[in-house]
Amino acid sequence: MRAQIHPDVLLKEKKSTRNNDQFSMTTPHCAPRTTKQLILLLATALALLWLVPDVAAWFNRKPDQAWARVQRDHVLRFAIDASYMPFDGLGSHDDFYGVDVDIANEVARRIEVQAQFVSVSFDGLYDVLKVGQADATISALVIDPARLGNWQYSTSYFDAGLVLITRSDSPIQQASDLAGHALSVEYGSDSDSQARFLARRIDQIKIVYADSTVNVLQNVLNGNADAAIIDGVSDAQLLPKYATLQRAEQLTHDPYAIAVWGDSTQLLDAINSALDSMRRDGTIDRIVDEWMKPPP
Repeated sequence: MRAQIHPDVLLKEKKSTRNNDQFSMTTPHCAPRTTKQLILLLATALALLWLVPDVAAWFNRKPDQAWARVQRDHVLRFAIDASYMPFDGLGSHDDFYGVDVDIANEVARRIEVQAQFVSVSFDGLYDVLKVGQADATISALVIDPARLGNWQYSTSYFDAGLVLITRSDSPIQQASDLAGHALSVEYGSDSDSQARFLARRIDQIKIVYADSTVNVLQNVLNGNADAAIIDGVSDAQLLPKYATLQRAEQLTHDPYAIAVWGDSTQLLDAINSALDSMRRDGTIDRIVDEWMKPPP
């Protein structure tokens, strides 16, 4: 005799089966949502780990003592070696002048402080920043990657690197066009080293030597050479004198910049902001052109 099943039991079994069916139908839809949440959590964790060094550096940063002095005294002290014109000179009344002096004065004006100049030998231009005898150095100073960290540099305001000079009607537009041509340089100069470097890599370059930058350019003018290499300062000073010569290519870079002590981050930001605005409105170009202008 088969056992009788109570109707309530049958009802419970049907409900249980229906609930199990609903669970099996909804479970696959939960998995994608869980995966998306895990991916979001993982991305958030990675972003936080990425930011940890910057956040730690922000909390551990040292106070900018130079910037505090500048704000307190309303004076920005520039170290300068006044022995390299047209960038740095010293008059008979202890008055400083030159490209660097005009740029420093304008930087200070835009920061709304006064510029002062501290005369220092070239060997001491960095150490005075370390001991606080000056707040910044501006003295035709080429950016030195080996000093980064202990010292920092502003954006560059002049490039004294080597340039390739040709006649205005010359087919030579860049160094790679020099094959089979004569190249004039000053003997024993950085230009000489660059010419030898190019001659090892480009066929049939003939190097023509001269005893001065003026004579290097004369070699191009009179046809003794097809091109010349000179430095950026000579280019700025001399090229305006020769209407038939042109700058064809920048070959190397020697960027001049303002240096500050490594902890002077706020001061550096202020200097860079001033230089950027001077670059945009043409003030830097105007100052450089004025001092590079040949005497009447």
